[in-house]
Amino acid sequence: MKRLNTVLLTLCVLLVPLVNCQWYWTSMTQRPRVQSRFAYPTETTSPPPFRPAPTSQVVRRPAPAPPTPGPSGLTVMPENDSKISHMVVEFMMRISRTLAQQNSKTELFSPVSIANVANLLFLGARGVTHQEFGKVLTPAGMNWNNYQQRYSRVLANLLAPVPLDSKRDQWRRQTCPANDDYEDESSTPEPKSQVIRLANGIFHQNTLRMKQSYVRVVRDFYGALVQEIDPQNSAGSTAMINRWVSDVTAGKIRSMLDGPLSPSSSVVIVNALYFKGKWKTAFEPLVTRPALFFPDGYDASSYRVPIMSLSGCLPFYKTRDAMQVSIVGLPYRDDTSTMYLIQPANSSRNAVRRLQASLTSKLLDSWIGQMKLQSTMVRLPKMHLKNSVDLLQSFQKLGFASILSPAKSNLTNMVEQNGTQRPYVNQIMHKVDLAIDEEGTEGAAATSALVDRIGSQQTFNGNTPFLIYLRHDATGLPLFYGPVFDPR
Repeated sequence: MKRLNTVLLTLCVLLVPLVNCQWYWTSMTQRPRVQSRFAYPTETTSPPPFRPAPTSQVVRRPAPAPPTPGPSGLTVMPENDSKISHMVVEFMMRISRTLAQQNSKTELFSPVSIANVANLLFLGARGVTHQEFGKVLTPAGMNWNNYQQRYSRVLANLLAPVPLDSKRDQWRRQTCPANDDYEDESSTPEPKSQVIRLANGIFHQNTLRMKQSYVRVVRDFYGALVQEIDPQNSAGSTAMINRWVSDVTAGKIRSMLDGPLSPSSSVVIVNALYFKGKWKTAFEPLVTRPALFFPDGYDASSYRVPIMSLSGCLPFYKTRDAMQVSIVGLPYRDDTSTMYLIQPANSSRNAVRRLQASLTSKLLDSWIGQMKLQSTMVRLPKMHLKNSVDLLQSFQKLGFASILSPAKSNLTNMVEQNGTQRPYVNQIMHKVDLAIDEEGTEGAAATSALVDRIGSQQTFNGNTPFLIYLRHDATGLPLFYGPVFDPR
């Protein structure tokens, strides 16, 4: 019996034109209307169009053949880069703090997906808009050209069939302690089962002239599909985009756009991410049973949810500070990704908020770096989490101010400026669907016996709020992150 995780994510940016200084808003069925704008003022100081560095400056994986597009469409060689992964994790922390809502069930999102969309906008920006994206995204001491190239190589490694992996965290180089309780765990390597699909799509009106330098770079560095849409056939354009998202997510997300596109929607930028993996150590469905979950701590109200249990040799660490944070890792079968569960002592919504406010990429990396394989008992709610959010306010809080101003926004590295049609962002929709379910019952008796007899040295009890941090360990890129306050 194996444990299956499926995580689905789509992110959509809508650009609509500013025509003769009149604002037009896209309107979508069952979506909030958000009034934000893009315009292109004249800039005297602007970056030149993106130009990749000569081949000799690019650090490559040893290979005799030149890079060719793989399933993702990227034409760069895979590499790992700690500066890039740290940047994305820090970006993740900042986004998380902008999404806090008083009564939310979860605020799960995909940092790497949002970073991808931000980079596509960054490539199209000039002037003040370009400077603001650079300030937020570019690591210190790295110019924006170099940043885009290095990010694309890490992205290529994320999507590689066999990613480069230095296994920098000590627990990933350890073996389980000798213990007779593990004798019935098979040492035979498991077949590969993890699936990661990440795709970028740029759909633009056939009357809008996209700069070919931009199209070339987003195709080569981000594997982006650049496709024309017919403004006179909004229903057909919507169906095309939804079909593309459905294909990327294996049919799990069929309606990214809930209604026909407005004829004024000149560009739609979509990112879709699909993740599926099986746990290396399976949960046992026969011991899953209803138990109390305490969203506001043990002294407040509670409700019953299905709680799963497993015992096994897992990475674990507990801080010795005032918060006494416990972090346990649930590795996936292919050993390249792990779901980390993070929880302060006596957890509650407020305690998790305090934890979020104090977390940094260096602190999180430090905790993971100190994890060791130990006999551990994990109790975790059986969950199907969904989240949908418009990220316009988050982008504004992060420092992307000019992109929302008709007087300052400038994306003229993306589109040809013709004096009458100037795109602006109308909506940045982010959708996440995370399902954690058991499949089948094979091997149930042996696993159930294992749960009963292991004397766990460590315990992670997910009956109060916690953070989910699903990381691609080989690259260090965060695939999903966010608090869980209500697993129902």
